[in-house]
Amino acid sequence: MKGLYIHIPFCKTICSYCDFNKMVSKIEKHESYINRLIEEINEYKDSLNNLSSIYIGGGTPNSIELNLLESLFKALKPYSDNLLEYSIEVNPELITEELCILLAKYNISRVSIGVQTINDESIKLLNRHHDKDIVINSINLLRKYNIDNINIDMIFGIPNTTIEDVKNDLNFILSLPIKHVSYYSLIIEDKTVIKYKIDKGEIIELDDDTIADMYELVSNTLNCNEFNQYEISNYAKEGYESNHNLLYWTQNEYVGLGLNAVSFINNKRLQNTNLMKNYLISFNKEEELLSEYELKQEYMMLGLRKTKGINIREYYSRFNSNVFDDFNLQRFIENKLLINENDNLFINTDKIFVANIIFEEFVGE
Repeated sequence: MKGLYIHIPFCKTICSYCDFNKMVSKIEKHESYINRLIEEINEYKDSLNNLSSIYIGGGTPNSIELNLLESLFKALKPYSDNLLEYSIEVNPELITEELCILLAKYNISRVSIGVQTINDESIKLLNRHHDKDIVINSINLLRKYNIDNINIDMIFGIPNTTIEDVKNDLNFILSLPIKHVSYYSLIIEDKTVIKYKIDKGEIIELDDDTIADMYELVSNTLNCNEFNQYEISNYAKEGYESNHNLLYWTQNEYVGLGLNAVSFINNKRLQNTNLMKNYLISFNKEEELLSEYELKQEYMMLGLRKTKGINIREYYSRFNSNVFDDFNLQRFIENKLLINENDNLFINTDKIFVANIIFEEFVGE
């Protein structure tokens, strides 16, 4: 199985917590970029056979003009037959009837809506531009055009919020006709507006215990309401797990096209430039051939993100070595951080929030 990721770096505005490769720009920049992206798709067409998924992310893909989005869909048409999943990320306030018609026309099967929260003060702090009614209306529009495989992206751990705020967000989620929830703990990144406000004392960063309590509430609530936690931050109703993201977590191959996009092919990691001016003139990719040990490290770090973990026999089949010989895992089993059950090695459910303790085993030489 192989996936294709397409990066759209443009946004209408920049969220206060975001340090992704993104930009606010004019229409002519959109056109130049999409034309270049289509050239890259054509240049790498031999690598795009037998795709199982396409994922268009960003940035905010639905912030560009519909005619440009359609040009992109047309360029992807030869590779979009027989997909298990065809996804796009969107912001709710930019979902229109015209957009939904376009998505349906090109058989987009999964839509991921960036909501983050419905708390008015948090929305303002994060520099988002929706409210709960906009979210509800956007979902109803998508469903009108038979797009009902819908994910909601959410965030907990936002400064100045309480457990009660997270409960309100969860109650809202459970009222929606959606199939999937991605729920992340806010990471305070350097060189972001929110980090500046914390440093200035304008807002207060939440303590680790509060964030842990919020995670437990999120996990327990969603698991008790038919959203099965299948990865550290992802919950799905039965049969609606993200096929594209599972490619990453099982170390399958994927092609990444667009600004700063990453590919993983033949044990090589390839990455496009993160500078727009360079991307518009060259598709030169930075290449890194991963050693066998680096592949093992990545396999473990990604695989243990899944709640079912990794299969010890599959590990042996892939690498012709024993996972317990390659890594010092016994201490995690003895401390009940890891569970070894029927040849499946996975993180203890009540230890998932502190999984970084385990992941440190797979970093460095």
